[in-house]
Amino acid sequence: MQEKHDEVIEGVENNEQKPTKKHKLGKRSKIVVALLVVAVLLPLSYAGYVYAASPDVIRKPKLEHYHFRMQVLVDGKAEDFSTQGYQTGYAKDQCNANLPEQPIHFHDNKDQFTHIHWEGMTGGMVMKYYGWDFIGGMKNALGYKLDNPKDPQKVTTHGNYLPAIPNDARFYIYTGDENGYQEKNFEDWKNQDLEQFFNKTSNFPAHEQNKQSSLLDKVFPKANAHGGEDDGNDGEPGEETEQEKLTRINNMVGNVVIFVQKDKPTDQQIKERFNDLEPLTDSTCGG
Repeated sequence: MQEKHDEVIEGVENNEQKPTKKHKLGKRSKIVVALLVVAVLLPLSYAGYVYAASPDVIRKPKLEHYHFRMQVLVDGKAEDFSTQGYQTGYAKDQCNANLPEQPIHFHDNKDQFTHIHWEGMTGGMVMKYYGWDFIGGMKNALGYKLDNPKDPQKVTTHGNYLPAIPNDARFYIYTGDENGYQEKNFEDWKNQDLEQFFNKTSNFPAHEQNKQSSLLDKVFPKANAHGGEDDGNDGEPGEETEQEKLTRINNMVGNVVIFVQKDKPTDQQIKERFNDLEPLTDSTCGG
């Protein structure tokens, strides 16, 4: 009798532990709901990350077209930006209002001559674009271009071309020309809009303060970096010199020399770099 009683008890226990059909359905429903929540939250989380990691000037880019000359010396050796690794192709007839795919360029096999085609670029973005990341954000990208929500585009960097930075090196940054120079703060170079850093406003027509477009200009906008008129009589009182004219038509906002080394460069070393600026030439729409 005792054995039979034990069998009955065991059967009852086993029956209690056995999941019911309703219980199974409930468990499956919870799993499905959890998977759906994950499927919704993951894209939203990534979209939020993409937005937050993309500066406003990258998310909603505006056309710009100016230039500056940049020299980078690591332990006394000047980087040559005319080499193939830094160079990119471009549309030679870029006389329209189309936004270039990338914001920063070197081309025409020219050293120093840095081309900026989007508004709001900083020295930090330029450095990251070629391999020195001091601004963080996305790896190997400046962020996402999100002006068209249906077609987000990753703005990838050009590559890791700048040389390795020595462990004991500091950044010494100077702006100027053959007539003089001044030392600048690395944080300003890294974070400021380049026009603010060089304290010179681009003469590109897209700037609101310079926008005085005719109806024809609005119908057929031009992405020409070069403006102003000249009667050809250089040197007259009040008339711009040849160098000033070339600076204007190339829309040059400044020159920067960056020394990456342990000790501060000497006055002679700095002057040598500003006396070795890439010569300016008559530019074209493609430049």
